[in-house]
Amino acid sequence: MLIDEEALRCLRKAGKAASQALKSIMCKVHEGMPLTEICEYVENYIRSMGCEPAFPCNISINHVAAHYTSYIGDQSVIPPRSLVKIDVGAHFNGFIADVAASIALSDDYEPLVHASEKALEAAINAIKPGVKISTLGSLIESTIKSFGFKPIRNLSGHMLKQYTLHGEKSIPNVATSSSVSLEVDEVYAIEPFATNGAGLVTDSSEAYIFRYLSPKKAKKFERELLATIWNRFRSLPFCDRWVRDIIPGETLPKLIELSHIGSLYGYHVLVERGRGLVAQSEHTVIVCEDGVEVITSF
Repeated sequence: MLIDEEALRCLRKAGKAASQALKSIMCKVHEGMPLTEICEYVENYIRSMGCEPAFPCNISINHVAAHYTSYIGDQSVIPPRSLVKIDVGAHFNGFIADVAASIALSDDYEPLVHASEKALEAAINAIKPGVKISTLGSLIESTIKSFGFKPIRNLSGHMLKQYTLHGEKSIPNVATSSSVSLEVDEVYAIEPFATNGAGLVTDSSEAYIFRYLSPKKAKKFERELLATIWNRFRSLPFCDRWVRDIIPGETLPKLIELSHIGSLYGYHVLVERGRGLVAQSEHTVIVCEDGVEVITSF
């Protein structure tokens, strides 16, 4: 993917919106804070910066690793002494920036957060054209293990393309035998996950985030809903809070129903298999001829 000046401008704009939204909310998170308040603050902040959320704000607490967002009527709040991960995405004209950080509401969790941060730093410092993704995975794994924790081996960083959150290439969090390498002008979200648990995530039964797939099996009125969803979000993820105007009433059950017939993809909430605590750190980078540009620094 060759990045022209316009694409670069869009990426940097999205990166600024996502990183500033995350920075702003991080100093506000506290015990008892409603998760809906966090999600809506982040998403509206991104909009105020002239961008759109690339996906619903993810708030993953303690053993939850990814894919939780607040839903209509959610009464959940930040628990005491918790480990809170906030994952933020913004896009401008479909060009995406993705950034995440962990907030430890207990000093006991600081070493785990530090492990994920240092793993991210090690990976970014090694990025250049031609570096193998296996090298990055090995660096992430060895860094996290040096702190006495485990990387989550079935989660990975991912290539970003216009209106596509997960491209063909991925960045593993462990050493692999892959010979795939990074190329100039590719864009990646690098996101190490560290845990004191089993080092694996598994699907829960819950899904609150969805993505458009196909209208083939939908009924006529459902196809009209799906057409509106496509026009709004293309292939980017969304949640019930964003479509309550076109699906009034039982919004979430309808989205779940559409996922069951293959019209939508439902992202199940991911939990650490051993119920271990999980820390996440993430930045979006552009591979440059002379190294790397981090577009989500804050």
